[in-house]
Amino acid sequence: MRIGIIAPPFIPIPPKGYGGTELVIYNLVEGLCRLGHEVLLFAPRDTKTACSKLFKYIEDNSVNLNLASPLDVKLLASELCGKYAYSMSAYMGADIIHDHTLSTNITHLPAVHTLHGPGTEGAVDRCTELTKNPNNYFVSISNRQRKIYLTLSKKIRFTETVYNSIDIHKTKWTANKEDFFLFVGRINWEKGPDMAIKVAGKLKKPLVMIVKMSEQFEKDFFSKNIQPLMREFPKNLSLKLYEEPPHNFKFQLYQKAKCTLFTSQWEEPFGLVMIESMASGTPVVALNRGAAPEVIKDGVTGFVVNNEKEFIEALRNIDKINPEDCRKHIEKYFSVEKMAEDYISVYKKILGDKK
Repeated sequence: MRIGIIAPPFIPIPPKGYGGTELVIYNLVEGLCRLGHEVLLFAPRDTKTACSKLFKYIEDNSVNLNLASPLDVKLLASELCGKYAYSMSAYMGADIIHDHTLSTNITHLPAVHTLHGPGTEGAVDRCTELTKNPNNYFVSISNRQRKIYLTLSKKIRFTETVYNSIDIHKTKWTANKEDFFLFVGRINWEKGPDMAIKVAGKLKKPLVMIVKMSEQFEKDFFSKNIQPLMREFPKNLSLKLYEEPPHNFKFQLYQKAKCTLFTSQWEEPFGLVMIESMASGTPVVALNRGAAPEVIKDGVTGFVVNNEKEFIEALRNIDKINPEDCRKHIEKYFSVEKMAEDYISVYKKILGDKK
């Protein structure tokens, strides 16, 4: 099967730091190629992939398009890159297009749109509009995400839910843990870094935080909400903060941590942090929001809780979780191979319906 895959035009694949969607796309491309399929990948110029045919959006090194670009520039770039990717996919004879940007399908080919973001009014309106084209289909990355979208619009043409993945062959794990908690996420209210500091402090446990804090609103949140809590953190404990460290260093911390604190305050569509942690053999305690109950096997690979009190109680019982069970859970349900096979099933179903 020849598959055109359309990535956003701002972050290379695989991402060097922040870029959850781009990491998922990279894993998907690798998985599809391992299964013997041909991939036409449309992505930024610094993308590095050995198995697919790469079509770079912009070749000119003097043009620097990224997340910090002005909004009007990003909107125009997304539109133009989408048109290029769809047109070239059709020209190259793709059987199906897999779009990760919600671009307009200007071809006769069927297109699968994976929804990586939350069900905001704008996203729902966009999906409803795209559904008017009978060649457009939608995949959710969790059942909770799909439910939220359908609550706002029953007209969106969903096919399946396909969970995100991690390459377990490149992810080491260990049962030997050190006595500290880990938080990984952006510095904003959605991720709840303030709650992570509070529960670690109350339990008198060292806390390591891996954060993204590159945008102004993140820096403002840090100054107003996080710095005061860091100053109040028990002086006899360690609280370390790293801004977007190298990939290998992040996973070394995943492997060593006693537990990862997933304090997300919103209906997060998936949450790669959870599967990264469990693949490393480290359990997760998460608030009962978004996809957390679908990703964590409660009482086996971590705990899903409803409030701060329950969060603290779960952390007191974290030694009851077997690191090997965490790893096996990811191998069974969230591997690259599983995700690629699930998407192939989606493609075949759609192509079969079109005959």
